[in-house]
Amino acid sequence: MGGKSSFGAAKNSLPYGGSMKEDVLTAASELRDAIHDLAQITREVELGSEQLLAAKLLVETASEKLQGNPLPHWSEKPQGSRKQTSKSYRSRSLFQGELHPFSPPVHWHLHSGPDGQPGYLFDTTLSSLYEGAPKSVHGGYIAGLYDELFGAVQSLAEGKTGYTGKLTIRYRSFTPTNKKLIFKGWVTQNSGRRISVKATCHDGQRLCSEAEALFLRLEQEGEL
Repeated sequence: MGGKSSFGAAKNSLPYGGSMKEDVLTAASELRDAIHDLAQITREVELGSEQLLAAKLLVETASEKLQGNPLPHWSEKPQGSRKQTSKSYRSRSLFQGELHPFSPPVHWHLHSGPDGQPGYLFDTTLSSLYEGAPKSVHGGYIAGLYDELFGAVQSLAEGKTGYTGKLTIRYRSFTPTNKKLIFKGWVTQNSGRRISVKATCHDGQRLCSEAEALFLRLEQEGEL
């Protein structure tokens, strides 16, 4: 394990938000919840073609009312800055973004690993929209949530951030839908181009899965 000095100081901030106004993100979250409700009804209620087509027209009418200036791509650097912010990405992420209609609500907190390593945790409740095995979250979506967590955790390591090089998950038990899940992640090593991280997912006291990942820093800017 790398020395603590290579981890960098824990940042007094959480990996969400950005320059967008809080009231906009709150409204987007409420819209996302309404879209989830619509999706669950479509998925779980026996409906006729007339009902579905009527709903389609309502959705199209709502879409026509959402007019505004195009947002720049999340990867574009803010004007006057040399750094690419990740906060813009997170508000549009499939795994946590308020502006993404298929993301779940995710609540972030600072966290320390077993030996005091810097990290993050988040809690989320995943509905049947994310189901794989009966009443269980799809394993592929769990992998995406781990990668999302690790992307934030590795930013706490001293030095530049990296890109996912390897992600390993051990599924210990089924991960239930419609129950509060806790994902915890922390930095384990930071040396040269390599950043190593670990994480767990729990349903209460029950371990659902655990994961580890390796992030690699680019050797040169523009290598991607």
